[in-house]
Amino acid sequence: MPHEEPDPMPDDYLEWLGNESSMADQVDEDGLADAATDAYLSADEEYIPLDDGTGYLAVGGAGGGSIVNAVPSGSSIIAASAAPIVGTRDEVLSGTRPIYLIHRGGQQAEVLPGLMGEVHRQHGRSLSIGTVVGLPSAKDAKLASFFAQASVAALRIADPQCFRLDDKLLRLPKDPIGVRAWDYAPYLATTEDSDWGRQVVAAQRDVGANLLLTPGRALDPDDPQGSLDSLIREADDILAVMERGERLALNLTIPSRWLSGEALRNRLLDEILDQDQFDVLYVRTQWAQDKAFSPTEDAALLGGIKKLANLCQDEGKCLLMPQTGITGWLSLAHGASGYGIGLSGADQNFAEFVPRRGRKGQQRAQRYFESQMLHTVDRAAHTVVQSVPGYIECSCPYCPRLFGSEPWSHPFAALHHLFMMGALTAKVHEDSARGGRHGAVRRIVTSARRWTSGLPLGPSEVPRHLAAWDQGL
Repeated sequence: MPHEEPDPMPDDYLEWLGNESSMADQVDEDGLADAATDAYLSADEEYIPLDDGTGYLAVGGAGGGSIVNAVPSGSSIIAASAAPIVGTRDEVLSGTRPIYLIHRGGQQAEVLPGLMGEVHRQHGRSLSIGTVVGLPSAKDAKLASFFAQASVAALRIADPQCFRLDDKLLRLPKDPIGVRAWDYAPYLATTEDSDWGRQVVAAQRDVGANLLLTPGRALDPDDPQGSLDSLIREADDILAVMERGERLALNLTIPSRWLSGEALRNRLLDEILDQDQFDVLYVRTQWAQDKAFSPTEDAALLGGIKKLANLCQDEGKCLLMPQTGITGWLSLAHGASGYGIGLSGADQNFAEFVPRRGRKGQQRAQRYFESQMLHTVDRAAHTVVQSVPGYIECSCPYCPRLFGSEPWSHPFAALHHLFMMGALTAKVHEDSARGGRHGAVRRIVTSARRWTSGLPLGPSEVPRHLAAWDQGL
């Protein structure tokens, strides 16, 4: 289920990669939806006309998030307001609106297109939506179907996740590929083939991706120039065989040392500066994490992210930071074009894996994202914070369902989280007239820090990252 991580991060061994790791091979993804989610998906869709009159956006129900040319017979049309049109891939990549990437994790993925539709309906004039699927996480047909329904997403990225092969460079779980992934992503077993890079790209085409990625093997901090040279040679070979109308992003996977250490960071930034042929970068960074859903407060790493984003902004490159959650949102202040987030803790932080002993019978933590705090707290802390003067009640479409019934619905808590992160992303664009995105993010962070100061919270619920963020801004 969503919001499960390794204890005490807390309990999602299955969701570390958002996929079917060795234990998750025993899990039936389609059997995990709870009654509340089933009821949500079984509701009738409603349709909102698009701004230009060329189609309709479906909201609610199993078809939510799709764009249709004509409304099905007997369906309802909401005519009170129009929905924004969806920009093209190239408009989004070169545009001024922040890009909000939703990762399709291994569980509860069926609710995500509807979430994208709701975010686009309310905030689509201030952000652009993209979606990311992991090629090793499901069969091609299932991923293609997901892309087809999530037509509200202007960017469709099929991440090859070739970093799974690099367990000597990254801190990954034991057997990071898993039994099913070898079947879903056969290119993982053919790395010695002379056309391996083309196989990786072909797999992305097959499911309907419209922004293609280079393989994205992890860069070796102990052989920096050698690994960078290999990465660029491989990427250039793929770029040379791109078909007309296709876009290719340079895909990098890096341990945090590449950004937190000055020598490695300078080498990386110099290499990026030299690569004029790549105007879109897709950069995944692995860092240590003490607690699930907690963003990094590592000042050196945050400084490295800032320098990377600054460089990309100065050079006119589109920087996408997948699997970064609210830390990725912060990077919008420094020049990043977009960031990725998903239902599970694994989709919000590409954290270094640490094996932990689970406790049998332990209940999963009930978490709630407090957008006013820029922080995720447990349910008990939410009850305390809610009673503090100045608290702003959430108006997202998921909280009435979340708090209106028992037991606690982890899927609706996750949908609330993603929706409110979308609202925060849109706010960065809407408030950018004074000081650009940097000014907008700084004001949001400063406000959160002031409001949370003195709140009656336990040590584990305090948003410690805000001090480091405020200083870095």
